[in-house]
Amino acid sequence: MASPDDTKKYIEDLKKKIRREVKTSPSLSEDLPENNIYNYLNKAEQYARIGVDVPSFNRLSAPRRAAYRWATKFLFKVLKVITINQRQYNLSVLDTFRININDHNSLKLRSAAAKTQFDTRISELELNLKQQNIEICELKKVVDYLKYSLTQLGQKINDIYGNVFKGAEKVSRSELQNLAGEINHDLDSLYVFLEDNFRGSREEIKKRLHVYLPIIKKANIGLKNSPILDIGCGRGEWLELLGENNLNAKGLDLNKVMVKMCRELGLNVIESEALSFLKNLSDCSLGAVTGFHLIEHNGFEFLIKLLVEILRVLKPGGLVIFETPNPGNVLVGSCNFYIDPTHFKPLPSPLIKLVLESCGFNDVNIIYLHPYEDVFKIKNDYSETSKRFNDCFYGPQDYVAIGYKK
Repeated sequence: MASPDDTKKYIEDLKKKIRREVKTSPSLSEDLPENNIYNYLNKAEQYARIGVDVPSFNRLSAPRRAAYRWATKFLFKVLKVITINQRQYNLSVLDTFRININDHNSLKLRSAAAKTQFDTRISELELNLKQQNIEICELKKVVDYLKYSLTQLGQKINDIYGNVFKGAEKVSRSELQNLAGEINHDLDSLYVFLEDNFRGSREEIKKRLHVYLPIIKKANIGLKNSPILDIGCGRGEWLELLGENNLNAKGLDLNKVMVKMCRELGLNVIESEALSFLKNLSDCSLGAVTGFHLIEHNGFEFLIKLLVEILRVLKPGGLVIFETPNPGNVLVGSCNFYIDPTHFKPLPSPLIKLVLESCGFNDVNIIYLHPYEDVFKIKNDYSETSKRFNDCFYGPQDYVAIGYKK
């Protein structure tokens, strides 16, 4: 019988041979190498049975063949008694290999099925997550609108108690009607809701407004003795950007909700009508007056009065900046302009340039801004017609008028 050391060495050699064959055989690098492994196991099983089958000795002569066969059978009978346990051990080792390979194949099939189910489930969860994100965005819009409405309602209640009922025993009907007329801001929260949905996010608007910083800094505006007044400051993106650049500025707005939002951000904002506020300022007291999407909200007569007051309160070298929708863009002038129900009428850039000059502003400049992305435009067509079409329909959506006081 083989010694334990010989048995261990035999098993290790067999393992190394199988690993070497698996590693070096090209066919075993495929997805299903088990067939070749089974071939190797069959061969190994044949080697494990050596000593059982008697050679044929066909090349020998008949007498010698008979003698050799008799001697070999006798020898095999002796060796069989000695090696029977070794053969059984070898075969059990091979059976163990075969069982492990079968278990491995079964595990691979189960793993593949589980992976397919997992991938399918992940795809379903991703689809559900996208749908939930859409629903969350819609709910956020509703929550924002309700938040603005509650803010407006709370402000109105504070005004009523602060201005009427404080220290008063009785309030007449006419007094209540007058008060209601003064604080009629029922659309304030709705307008903030419109701004959030159609104007763009705060980050996007701040990014757009960066274009004006070099103009302000070049004019040496925004110092303590040359402050900036932003009329219709809205959500306060411009004021916030000016503050981040250490420029002195304050804002005006009539929308109570927006004023409250700006103040919560730490911005200097006054709730006031623009014309009356300007009339109370001293001559040459401001460095710049800005208004982004402001002038299209009022009539022409108001615009003239506003420009006259702005020119009066500006210091020499001061400037006015008015950004407004560009009706030269057909889509803006015919459709997008009217998304905001508080817009009065579109203002063509040549008209605003002429009005600024007639009111006394110098070096009036018109800059066109925010064209549509190239993906909307007609491509691979260099004709004059396609160029004009792109300019008229997908050109600048806004423009800015900049004028200076001598």
